[in-house]
Amino acid sequence: MDNSSVSTLNSRQECSDAVHRLIQQAEQQVAIFSQELEPLLYNHAEICEMLSALARKNKHSMVRILAQQTKTVATEGHCLIHLSQRLSSYVSIRIPSTPELQRFRESWLIIDNHSICEINNPDRYEGKVIEHDRLHVKPQLEFFDHAWENSQPDQYTRRLSL
Repeated sequence: MDNSSVSTLNSRQECSDAVHRLIQQAEQQVAIFSQELEPLLYNHAEICEMLSALARKNKHSMVRILAQQTKTVATEGHCLIHLSQRLSSYVSIRIPSTPELQRFRESWLIIDNHSICEINNPDRYEGKVIEHDRLHVKPQLEFFDHAWENSQPDQYTRRLSL
């Protein structure tokens, strides 16, 4: 695409700004592959408000979240967990169930099949953002779809009803 761009991310603030910008641009689908729902990136009211608005935008909207581990953030509280409990038809959190996927150590945010924030080192907030490049995003989205199919609902993020 003519308007594609690549930016390097070298700090938590750069990663946070990129996540915010991409979610703001999302029209229909968001896919997040994370380590622990990265609270410093995703546990913000504005992020959850944007995802909530996206989820309610139309019946085809979808927010899929794969997280390696959620026990700690579920105990401490996280707006993405609350959002998935409130809008469970549109926002889902799962955990990978195969050993190869459980070893995956990057964090990704993919929007609308065309843009991605790849945080290759989540502990040091290093990565890149590739915007409006479907050819680059396609293999990552296929990997995410494979991981989604090989995942299960997360026991720590389920809504408990009495």
